[in-house]
Amino acid sequence: MVKIIILKKSLLGKVGDIVDVKFGYARNFLIPYQKALYFNNNNIKEFNENKSFFNKIKNRKIDEISNIYKKIILLSPIKLYYKCSKNGKLFNSFKKFDLYKIFLKKLKYKISKKNIFFPNGPIKYIGKHVVNVLFYKKIDFIINIISIK
Repeated sequence: MVKIIILKKSLLGKVGDIVDVKFGYARNFLIPYQKALYFNNNNIKEFNENKSFFNKIKNRKIDEISNIYKKIILLSPIKLYYKCSKNGKLFNSFKKFDLYKIFLKKLKYKISKKNIFFPNGPIKYIGKHVVNVLFYKKIDFIINIISIK
């Protein structure tokens, strides 16, 4: 058995945990793929330096997201003007790409289309709708969208 410091979250534990694993598993699977470091003084110093660097990046990202949130509050609810039929069905549905373009144009922020979630599918009818947008790990916002004739 050998002690290792976990660098990537896995079944063994969280980042920074010190666990015992078999030597062959550490040597063949964890160390070559940068998922862990051997537990020694040099690696502990290196891990702590990297940890402070990643915390700075994380804090900067959270500050950026809080600024975007303030802009979203000013934008919300987003009003969409679409042509529709007499019963209120839109001729063009509102999809992830349309919201992506709005974020790019009004907020000047690129968001991955993978992080936009329509709980009831694309918007196909006139009315009030809710969209969830995941910005960073577990930070997500609910955006209200109103489609109008």
